[in-house]
Amino acid sequence: MNALNPSHISVPITHGLSLALAAGHDPEILKLAMPHLAKISESFYRHHNSPLLAEFMDNVLNRFLRENHHNAKSAYQLRARMTKIKAVLTHDDPMRRVASLSNHDIEALKDELPKLLRKNNTSSSQGDNLQAYFRLFNRMLDQATNDHWIDEDLKIKGCQTTKSKITKSFLDSNLVSLFNSWPYQAYDSSTPAAQVLQDAQSYCFWLMPLGLFTGARLNELCQLRAHDVIEDAHGVPLISINDNGFNKSLKNEQSRREIPICSKLITMGFLDFVTERRQAEGPDALLFSELRFDEKHLYSRAASRFFCGPVTGAGFIGQHCPVALDGGFNFKSFRRTFAVRLEKSNVPATTIAHLLGHSDGKLEVTQEHYLEKPQSVLLLDTLERHLSYNLPLGDINWKHFKHLMSSQAGRSKRGRRARKTLH
Repeated sequence: MNALNPSHISVPITHGLSLALAAGHDPEILKLAMPHLAKISESFYRHHNSPLLAEFMDNVLNRFLRENHHNAKSAYQLRARMTKIKAVLTHDDPMRRVASLSNHDIEALKDELPKLLRKNNTSSSQGDNLQAYFRLFNRMLDQATNDHWIDEDLKIKGCQTTKSKITKSFLDSNLVSLFNSWPYQAYDSSTPAAQVLQDAQSYCFWLMPLGLFTGARLNELCQLRAHDVIEDAHGVPLISINDNGFNKSLKNEQSRREIPICSKLITMGFLDFVTERRQAEGPDALLFSELRFDEKHLYSRAASRFFCGPVTGAGFIGQHCPVALDGGFNFKSFRRTFAVRLEKSNVPATTIAHLLGHSDGKLEVTQEHYLEKPQSVLLLDTLERHLSYNLPLGDINWKHFKHLMSSQAGRSKRGRRARKTLH
């Protein structure tokens, strides 16, 4: 304390600011004020020294991405969301600081963010998207509180982790409708180009049976290269799900696995198709040359649009499986169907998890005669004996679809042309 005169007391707070007790006032009043001076001083410190809000938000996100495994698509989505949150919070003052955050920002975000998301947005899941943005905003607020830049209990209330929408599995009747559609007809060399309006792309033929007989995720299939289809020392043909190669990625480390290629896919001509791609463009060739990579959607953009469309029921699945119009069906439904059929055949849960890329690779062996079998042989045997669909697949063959593709050679493609990228 500084004595200005015998009856005037001054207490410095911060940056030249002092609390003074004028003559004639009871000094006990100053004692009552003392406990609050630290908070006042801290508030001034925060105001002058807290980082710029935009930079802080970037740093929080970068730290989160470093500490948690996210594939390229997930990281892109998180960065895009944080950019939109920043646009709302710093639009009027790009130089504002973290310490300026208040309940006003929560109300502004609730009001302005939905407007921002509605621009050029055809998604039917905007409510879910908002929850994802709010959770990211709350994560940033938690970090600001932990770093002592704010002390208010700032948070968007009622923002909880949303339950994933249930993906439905297909019935055999649904699958029959899908496999009776145009990619699986018996075309020949005389097929006229105008017979089928849709563009015949190789992924239109192969992705559906691959999803149904391997249980792989859409992008795992879309990014496959010729060298990912191998034969092991036991003569088992395998699809290797990995991130070895340009622009390839995995959802997580458990996703790295090898899936046996069952006889149904071989009969349809899958290994012949792989050989054609290898001969045409070498071992590094993308299996589905029509697909392009982009940072947001990876390799699955065109395929996802083909199967699911921009809104529920607008794509191939909705057109040929009317029940999909009610929601819950998408390409992931093939993966779900794969798992359900194996589960109903009493295949051990650990084996199903391994095939789906959900486990650490250890299989549960329940029958003695399996103990001496190599893992690939065991898995192939499991698929051949337990993965059953009541489908008329005997006449479906890649050579028929190639006739359709040949008939369309030189024909103008429908829709926007895919942008060429390094892949």
